[in-house]
Amino acid sequence: MDTDLYSRAKIAEQANVSPQKVYRYLKDNNINPVKKISRTDYFSKEDAQSIIDFFRAENESIEANNVDSEKDKQGSEFDTYTLLKNQIDDLNKELSKLHKRLESKEGEVSELHTLLSQEQQLARTEQMKRIELENANVQLIETRNADSDEKDRRIVELENQLAAEKNKGFFAKLFGK
Repeated sequence: MDTDLYSRAKIAEQANVSPQKVYRYLKDNNINPVKKISRTDYFSKEDAQSIIDFFRAENESIEANNVDSEKDKQGSEFDTYTLLKNQIDDLNKELSKLHKRLESKEGEVSELHTLLSQEQQLARTEQMKRIELENANVQLIETRNADSDEKDRRIVELENQLAAEKNKGFFAKLFGK
């Protein structure tokens, strides 16, 4: 492997940052690897040095801010108290909003439960009406069948009488005997 190539892990180690932070920097600045072996990306010495310099400058800036904040820390106890009090107030307001939203959601759930109950009741009523209608249809069919059977029986009876009348002679038909 070339000594002029640096892996992401090596850059991170020299810059004292995580490899993930280096990855994000590379992605944000569209820096592409010079070489890729297996699953490891390798970058040129110039790219690696610019990345390392960037993170070192960033670390120095953070350290300088930390030194300044240490100086301010002694006089900022009251500011900390105020900040914490404001954060507590903000959290209480947010909690209140969340309680209101929860009550609203509970109301919606209750309303949906009522609607579901009504829908189920309507479905049961509709099913009962359907069953009653089917029963009425069955009774109507049975009645029609019974009427039809009665009519068939009457037709057979009349046909038998007609046949008996045909067998009678002229005078029997005339005098009704």
